[in-house]
Amino acid sequence: MTISIPDTLTADNSGKYIMSIRLRSDGLSFSGYSPSVNESFFYRNVEFDRTKPYIASLKEFFFEHEFLTYSYKRTNLVCVTPQYTMVPEEVFTDKQKDELLSFTFFSPESKCLNNLLTREAVEVVFGIDEDVYEFCSRSLINPAFIHHITPQLALWKQQSRQLIPRQLYVVLHRRMMDVVCYAGGSLLFANSFEYDKPDDILYYILYVWKQVGMDQERDQLHMYGGASLRNTITATLRNYIQYISPAEIPSDAYLLGAEIVQAPLDLIALSVCEL
Repeated sequence: MTISIPDTLTADNSGKYIMSIRLRSDGLSFSGYSPSVNESFFYRNVEFDRTKPYIASLKEFFFEHEFLTYSYKRTNLVCVTPQYTMVPEEVFTDKQKDELLSFTFFSPESKCLNNLLTREAVEVVFGIDEDVYEFCSRSLINPAFIHHITPQLALWKQQSRQLIPRQLYVVLHRRMMDVVCYAGGSLLFANSFEYDKPDDILYYILYVWKQVGMDQERDQLHMYGGASLRNTITATLRNYIQYISPAEIPSDAYLLGAEIVQAPLDLIALSVCEL
């Protein structure tokens, strides 16, 4: 399996690029761009052989693609997992984060990490497989481990500040969904759920909508995800919620390059928001 990258990215000029590698349960994807060069963004997606251990496929892919280990201006390692919790910064202590994850999840991952959301004054505490963590830490130069929800929260906080109605943001991944609610820039709710069928998606959206106390005629639902699944869900939700729209990516993201539209929202948000 050989993945090509633009000829403009070489070992000699990699220090001008930001590389983001996104790990998910069935493979990985990655993007790169030079902040000083418009239209330099590129995105690639890779599916792993599910009959092999994830760490084995990850090592194999890294060894076959030397460019991943170049020295970059910044290297982001994005972890896509529903296994996270949010803790107010004022009560968070690094020593207790393992206990927090163990309390929240029955079988937490072996390595516990955290991201500080400075604008929210909260810590995102999340788990990652320790073998994956150790391999990436050895193979990459000073990688920043980032939970996938972190850049999305930064983006939505910025967007919701300009809006009066409450906003419910939903991102549909493969068998997982993110549900986040903001009101005038204030975070009201954030969680991710695993799902098996469209009815599960409908249940979680309507449950959160009710729990947060959103108005079905005034407040707004924005959905990211594949068009087919999104349209199926939207058709039913219109019986309950008046304002539903396919969420749009920030307009300034298009300056990065045409391939930005292929990337998942967390990588897009990571490219346009300062964390």
